[in-house]
Amino acid sequence: MDIKVVKDEIEGKNYFETYAREQLQKYFKKYPFIESINVFFRGKNHPYKKVKLHVNMKGKELFVEARGDRHDLAIDAAGQKLYNQMEKYKGKLYNKAS
Repeated sequence: MDIKVVKDEIEGKNYFETYAREQLQKYFKKYPFIESINVFFRGKNHPYKKVKLHVNMKGKELFVEARGDRHDLAIDAAGQKLYNQMEKYKGKLYNKAS
């Protein structure tokens, strides 16, 4: 289980990496089938900050992207989209097992 933050440029030093790790760490506890989450984001020169999440799970991959005025708002929006997709996947996974 790891969160890999891939970055071009960002305002401040390591703030976004720390924030992304804190926000995404809870998904590893709630969904044990997640193997890793890769985080990609655009730098400070773009008018909108865009965050992409690439989630590796056992037998499946998910992609989520969101944008906001700041990177922390974009990671929050991407986290909400990830939560919705994970709940849908979890429902399908456990319905197959029944």
